[in-house]
Amino acid sequence: MGKYKIVITDNLNGNCDIEKKILSSIDADVKIYKELHGSQLIEAVEDADAVLVDMAELDAEVIGAMNKCKVISRYGAGYDNVDTVAAAKAGIKVTIVPDYCIHEVAEHAFALLLSFERNIAQRAKAVGEGRWRDVPSPMIKRVHGSVLGIIGYGRTGHALKGMAEGFGFSRVLVHSRGLNPGDKIDESVYAVSLETLLKESDYVSLHLPLNKETKYFINKDSFQLMKNDSVLINTARGAVINESDLEAALITGQIRGAAIDVLEHEPPKGNCNLAKLDNIIVTDHRAYYSEDSIELLKEKCAFNALSVLKYGSAEFEV
Repeated sequence: MGKYKIVITDNLNGNCDIEKKILSSIDADVKIYKELHGSQLIEAVEDADAVLVDMAELDAEVIGAMNKCKVISRYGAGYDNVDTVAAAKAGIKVTIVPDYCIHEVAEHAFALLLSFERNIAQRAKAVGEGRWRDVPSPMIKRVHGSVLGIIGYGRTGHALKGMAEGFGFSRVLVHSRGLNPGDKIDESVYAVSLETLLKESDYVSLHLPLNKETKYFINKDSFQLMKNDSVLINTARGAVINESDLEAALITGQIRGAAIDVLEHEPPKGNCNLAKLDNIIVTDHRAYYSEDSIELLKEKCAFNALSVLKYGSAEFEV
């Protein structure tokens, strides 16, 4: 039996050879589960020294049952499924991996923008069904010369700005907690107030973490400010948008459309009403994914756990 017991609560990305190899250096016994809930989850983690978690809910009850745990290492940048307050009270460090899929998420956001604007999904589907130029043409605008708004200017927001440079946007507007309206970030890139960004952007791309301050950050008040021909893009977290307000805005034409990779509840229960609308693209929370990003995620998640167990701290702690 190893010196440390390490539990992977929900392995969603193939084998765990990378994690096991890294953690073998501290003589760890790695227990791997596909999916755990309720009492099974509590039983699995109660005597763990470290827990690596993807989407499993580590709430106050689960964390309260952890008798030995020193670190909860999350596979990903967000941590809304971990009760960080309960973890802090229990003396458990919570670590994240904020930099494993920066370019993938930015690429997906831009791919959603272009796919929506060029009507790619509907036309490809029609050709596959034997129809040629047999798709009602919605309003299609030229991206060149338009205004891109980026809300949240961390790693992915910055990467998206870099990708946008070659597409000829007339301006890129940025709203972020760390920037003052009026700051010139780069040539044709300006920090503005949220109200200005929503009013003037043709495309609004969200790159916010989900927390108490950002839940339903985009809502009916936001849609009232946005242009009627604007498009909303979300590769952040589903709950930064009030989905009922988004559905109403799409149906009434308050905005032209949306392209999103995330929903508040995943997977959706039953049919997803949003996905049935003609003026939205919904993908299945895969903006983060590439073979390269998953390998890096596994490495960094395992190293975070190892670092806390061995040295008492990790690079990215919540």
